[in-house]
Amino acid sequence: MQQGDLVIMIGQRRASNITLTVVETGGQTWNALPVLTGTTNVSPRIFWCRFNGTWTANPSVGMTASSTNTVVMHIFRPPGRNYSWAIDVAQATTAHAAAASITRTGVTTIRPNTVTLAAWFTADDNSWGAPSGGWTTAGSGQYRNTAGTDQSSTYAYQIRTTAGATGDVAKSQTANGNDATRSAIVTFYPYRTNMPAYMLE
Repeated sequence: MQQGDLVIMIGQRRASNITLTVVETGGQTWNALPVLTGTTNVSPRIFWCRFNGTWTANPSVGMTASSTNTVVMHIFRPPGRNYSWAIDVAQATTAHAAAASITRTGVTTIRPNTVTLAAWFTADDNSWGAPSGGWTTAGSGQYRNTAGTDQSSTYAYQIRTTAGATGDVAKSQTANGNDATRSAIVTFYPYRTNMPAYMLE
């Protein structure tokens, strides 16, 4: 990782209506998106920060209990280290009834050079297929947790150089479905900071 990277850390607890928090910051300033509760035994939350270049400790998420817990991290790199990050399109979330294929409604980005992350969460150890066209799997195809009771998450992202519609994105439960799903989507954009000063004559 390098200074200026966008760090997205997602915690997931297999319980209902739990509010997760960052316990150990690792020397970073974390932003917490709204909780993603409302689906039985699915309590995820997305946190993000601009990496300052130094970890002082391993970051951690407080889960409130030692049941089935998962933390996933995704990293995106801006054009240079003198960039910061902000939200372009606020997080949206949906509770989906059990189905083999779950479609996450897309967004229309406001600014150019954005990264949009879509996420799906279940209370079963599902495997997931590839996302529909125009989207790329973020990290592993799925993050399955079979410690005690089960849970799973999967992610897709889209990077746009111009503002516009991402289009919807669907992922299918290829194993151990069909299960109810909580999905979310959020868009970030990088912007320049510490710009040098020039004198124009």
